[in-house]
Amino acid sequence: MHTNDGTKTSWGDVMTGPELVYLLAVGIYFIFFLLFSRYFFWKRYSETRFWNKRPNLSLAGVKKIAAERKKQLPFFSILIPARNEAEVIEKTIRHMTGLKYDPTRFEVIVVTDAKERQKNVLDQKEYILDTVQFLEYALRGDWKGPLKPHVQELVVGLLADLCLAEYKDQACPAEPWLVSLPVAKEPVKHSRVLLYELTSGILKGNGKISLQRVYRLFRRYYPHLQDKDIVRIYPNYLCLAVPIVQLYAVWTGNDHGALMQNLVQYSARANHRITQEIVSRLAAMVGDGVERAIIDMQQSSRLKEALVDIYDFCFPTTQQIVEQVRSELQDAPRVPVVKHIEVPEDFDGQFGGKCLGKPVPSTKGRALNYALPLAVDERTVMYGFYDAESRPDPDVLLYVAYRLLTDEKPVRIFQGPAFQVRNFYDIGPLSKLASLYQTVSHDWYLPIMFRRLPFVGGTNLFIERDLLDKLGGYDSNILTEDLELGTRAYLETGAWPEYLPYPSSEQTPATVKGFYRQRLRWGTGFLQVMDKISQDDKYPQEKKRPLMRELWLKGPIEWSFFQFATLIPPVMMVLWLFGQVDVDIIPNGIRHVIRSFSVIVLSFTFYAYFRYRKHLDLAARPHTWPGRCAAVAQLLFLPLASFFFPVPFTSALFLKSVNKHPTAWTKTPRSKE
Repeated sequence: MHTNDGTKTSWGDVMTGPELVYLLAVGIYFIFFLLFSRYFFWKRYSETRFWNKRPNLSLAGVKKIAAERKKQLPFFSILIPARNEAEVIEKTIRHMTGLKYDPTRFEVIVVTDAKERQKNVLDQKEYILDTVQFLEYALRGDWKGPLKPHVQELVVGLLADLCLAEYKDQACPAEPWLVSLPVAKEPVKHSRVLLYELTSGILKGNGKISLQRVYRLFRRYYPHLQDKDIVRIYPNYLCLAVPIVQLYAVWTGNDHGALMQNLVQYSARANHRITQEIVSRLAAMVGDGVERAIIDMQQSSRLKEALVDIYDFCFPTTQQIVEQVRSELQDAPRVPVVKHIEVPEDFDGQFGGKCLGKPVPSTKGRALNYALPLAVDERTVMYGFYDAESRPDPDVLLYVAYRLLTDEKPVRIFQGPAFQVRNFYDIGPLSKLASLYQTVSHDWYLPIMFRRLPFVGGTNLFIERDLLDKLGGYDSNILTEDLELGTRAYLETGAWPEYLPYPSSEQTPATVKGFYRQRLRWGTGFLQVMDKISQDDKYPQEKKRPLMRELWLKGPIEWSFFQFATLIPPVMMVLWLFGQVDVDIIPNGIRHVIRSFSVIVLSFTFYAYFRYRKHLDLAARPHTWPGRCAAVAQLLFLPLASFFFPVPFTSALFLKSVNKHPTAWTKTPRSKE
């Protein structure tokens, strides 16, 4: 090292404060890099003990094992609590009914909340009244002021239906472009919703809609379409969307504003002035016919009736979607029974509980406690629990059945990993990074955690029926009812979860706010579980004491430790700016090695992306290579995002200490699929 006058000093000399600061920082940095290196040990452990030992299973093989042991094929009940999940529940149900298992030996139970239906009924009256009033003023040209969002949705839905009906009545089946329009081949609901969402997207973009959004929209409903097919079909829908937007613009007084100019120039790609004029006039001609149809509906008092149907289309409840899917599947071959049970608003939340005659706050545990005693088949030997957007591995039931049939002492709780990366392309940089590292944790670290903590999650979970019934279901007052169930199962019965090496792809909240609220609930619920265990004297100390120690280590201590770690880089940066860090205390070669650590961590992040890419929803991927590269490049935000990862959990600690912690169960927001 060097002194201020440039002469070398020995390591035995007294070091300056800036030199000590840098040495301390380097020491801490080495410690955290070693902690990061544990990932590779975890990977080897999980793959050796679980992933590489998965048997090659088939339904015929599992049935043969059952016959050899003179046992019946295990019967499963899969429960899916779903409140305000209309955007994702249909695909989840269809996925669950397609699991590779005997369809006569499992059932799918969707548990909804009556409060959602009741709110929908109240909203319907208000929304339709507002829309009727708007149309009365708009048709006279007297509308002034902004338009409520729900009115815009209903108006667009009404216009889309009328334009689609007019097209179907007037179009000649021999037209070449009709063959390419899915109206003639696919269920009408696809064309209806495509036109509605395309038009809504154009309006929300003030006349502009990116080609990326168009591709994503078409892939959502027609996942097998090639990009070239989407380019061919898109203009056909745009022909119907342009008149809708123009009529909307006229009614809202924006017909000469940026809305139509942007629509014609950017969405319709009509750059020549004459072409723009032709598009506008043709759209106006179609719009005149639609407007006359609405006037006729007003005069014949059919407008409100039509808007009721439009409302159900624009604002469906989870219950409506579930019943629609059940109706479509009931006559399908080789499909398990799909049940739907609705939790009354006044159910008290207890396992086998009662209705109190007054509303009770909704929680996931409360919904499951209502459904378990009422809806489950009497043949069920094990419950499976999944979230409303879950997509479990198709072989998961085969594996659980195989273990139940072959284990001398069957496992009572299986907990599988949740790979929360499916909506990767729909979420921000923070959520992207959190989703990848959460997935790595569930993939490699969860088996390690099971050696010391009976962790149970709320999805990809299987529990023996007799065990859960004996435990009395879930604690509906805990924000993390899953963790509470796992710890209670161990304390009361000695049951310990085993890792289930079959993943379920899930979603991560798309926004920083959604991410924070979800993790804050997790942290608060974790602390609630600790309080409940510490205050309960009925559990033996030989079980309770080591469990509490592990909860302290995996909870408050670990959260605080990693939050402290995130503060070191910005503190060092500030000290360096004020000349309080002397890096010359470390030889230049070693400093290069230290810098390489950051490259290793970033490289690992990109490795995680490619490792779990098969679990991503490809319908939402950018259609160009530059767009895909830009989405993946957001992983470079890791140094900034890592500071925020522990913030919700340390926030839970702080809020709990001042008695300001959340007490209400909040639903995790979903990305539409």
